[in-house]
Amino acid sequence: MIWRYPDQRQPVVALLGPRQSGKTSMLRSLSRGCGSTVVHAHLDFHETPLDPVSAAALVAFQMMRGWDTLRRSPVFHRFALGLLALNENLEPDRARATDQIRGLIQQYTRGTRRGRFATRLEEAVDATMDVVATGALSPLVQGQAREVVGAVRERARPVIGSLLQSTARWGLREALRWHVGIPEAEAAGSLDALIRLSSASRSAAVGPLLAAFLADAKDQADHHPALRSACSCELPPQYAGQAGRHDHAWVLFVDGAQTPAGRRFLTALVAARMRNEHNEPGSGGAADPLVVLAACDQWQPEWTTRWCEPWRTTPLPDTPQRRVPLLTRATRTHWTRQDGSGAGPDPASAAHYWYPVWLDPMSEERVSDVTDDSASLAAPVAASVVHALTGGHWGAVLALQEQRASTPPQDGTAVRERPLPAAVDAGGRPLWARALEAGLPEGLAAPAPGRAVPPPVVLAAGYLADMRTADDPRVPVEIADLPRSLELLRRNLWVSTFFHRPSRIREVGWGDADRPAVLHPWLSRCALTALSAADPAGAAAGAEGERPADPWHDVFTRQGRALAALAATHNGSGGVAREEQQLFYDLALGEFAPVAEALSGRFDRDHRAWVRLLDYLASAPCRLVHEQSAQQAYAVLLAGIEETGQDVVAVATAKLLALLWLYNDPLTERSRRWDAQIEEGFERLAHNSRLLDVSALQQAGALFA
Repeated sequence: MIWRYPDQRQPVVALLGPRQSGKTSMLRSLSRGCGSTVVHAHLDFHETPLDPVSAAALVAFQMMRGWDTLRRSPVFHRFALGLLALNENLEPDRARATDQIRGLIQQYTRGTRRGRFATRLEEAVDATMDVVATGALSPLVQGQAREVVGAVRERARPVIGSLLQSTARWGLREALRWHVGIPEAEAAGSLDALIRLSSASRSAAVGPLLAAFLADAKDQADHHPALRSACSCELPPQYAGQAGRHDHAWVLFVDGAQTPAGRRFLTALVAARMRNEHNEPGSGGAADPLVVLAACDQWQPEWTTRWCEPWRTTPLPDTPQRRVPLLTRATRTHWTRQDGSGAGPDPASAAHYWYPVWLDPMSEERVSDVTDDSASLAAPVAASVVHALTGGHWGAVLALQEQRASTPPQDGTAVRERPLPAAVDAGGRPLWARALEAGLPEGLAAPAPGRAVPPPVVLAAGYLADMRTADDPRVPVEIADLPRSLELLRRNLWVSTFFHRPSRIREVGWGDADRPAVLHPWLSRCALTALSAADPAGAAAGAEGERPADPWHDVFTRQGRALAALAATHNGSGGVAREEQQLFYDLALGEFAPVAEALSGRFDRDHRAWVRLLDYLASAPCRLVHEQSAQQAYAVLLAGIEETGQDVVAVATAKLLALLWLYNDPLTERSRRWDAQIEEGFERLAHNSRLLDVSALQQAGALFA
């Protein structure tokens, strides 16, 4: 999207991702990539919350530097004249005010490129007349003639200066004419138009000034295109030759787009683009060269008219909504393509100028580069575990790496197997507590270590652990503050379909079904670790001999009952889906043997549906790996199963459920040994099936070969 062609609108790209996901690092990397080839500027509303006019002035200042691809530096005459008029306190008398505006224009003209040339020429002419007056060039000029020349010189100097500066003002003619054409000028002359702008409030002047800024950028790009010989773009083979001829868009990088100042600036910028389109319909008035890439960690409601929220599985029916793409897959065609009622940008809708894209998470290879740079450090958590645990979240990866660097050697084994609860700082705070404090949006309190009553964010994490609740508009009222918690997590982009980590067998059971929206794995794991580490309620004040209430057991028990009551209210008994959901919660509560038995009883009905149920149950939260390694947990789950006298299908089902349940946990380091055991389990089930079609089992097993 950095290439520009005539009369092309440019999008305001919203780079989405939760807090600390690497958006700022991405903007800096792209800015360095632009170098001195692509005209660009950077605003950071976190550090400097400027008003829209001041922000536009800073952008213009940054863009007025020299660029390798431009013959001369960009100029912003329209914007500068408007800014001068706005900042000038004019006299109440009309004539004096007009003289003030003329003076401002003259001062500004002397600072332009043509004005500086005219000033130097004026000085040269003045010096020549001085030489003539002293007789250096004409010794014949003596006496009274010398006095005549001196008088002529004094009268001619301001006239010549005025003429030369008038020539320089020709460069401002279009800028002055533009101010005449804005609606606020009401067809007044150029000086009167600037006087009217000077008398406007700063808020009322935002629209005309930002429109002037965009008009200047468009004029510069149209009349002074980049030098292709100085372009350093690496052209793909399909764009070689004539097809590779292109101009560059100008890029504005904006950090902190969700802040109040950032939102005001971008809203005003989009409104200015719409304003130019309205004032010059059909002539490309909005086709300025500015592409905005704005880092934003909040979803804005106005985007919903055209773009599907990241936490919604499918776009709303009968609407022009489209899915938000990943940054690496975002294209101009996707933004502008014609698709029925959602065709192209609509000048009357601000939403159509926005292009939300999702920041790609770090790949496992990139995570490996970060985590393997110090092999001698303690607690070397495997890159695959770090990637699964953090979901490729930049801040989470760095937090784990920093914790690894500060871990004493004697604690290395514990941190490797259980990094979230075992890794503590100098103050004794575990890593999960620090991660929640840093990542949670404003309005959601982080749980304190040892706290018995789970806060709302922990309850929301337990609710979202069930993928079947992702699109359910019905929320159990029994779960405290759940609607508000879900709204905050969604709006701050911690809940998304991009976070779903599909298992290997998902496609076998679910086909090409849409991915469900889930809580980010890093936030989810930290919240569930907090729940597992919470002190039992009543441990200190409970009656003698009474067993304290376990927060983990209490949360998932109450949640299962609330969903059962909700299903019964709307669907009677709830049917098969409700029975399967109850098995999910039973497994989360550690009732492994009954769940494995119920799953075995459904084996010979429909193998593809059985694989789907197996995949769903294996996604249940697993508490065992909070307390011990995955190998130890597997031994506990299957202790003595071979001696129970169960048939082959029951034993194979139990082993598969245990393997996949632990395998899906991000703290489990995947290995060839685990893959071989899972493959063997599916093969054994296929050999002992009573159904003729065992293709689903064979496909699932082949995925682990």
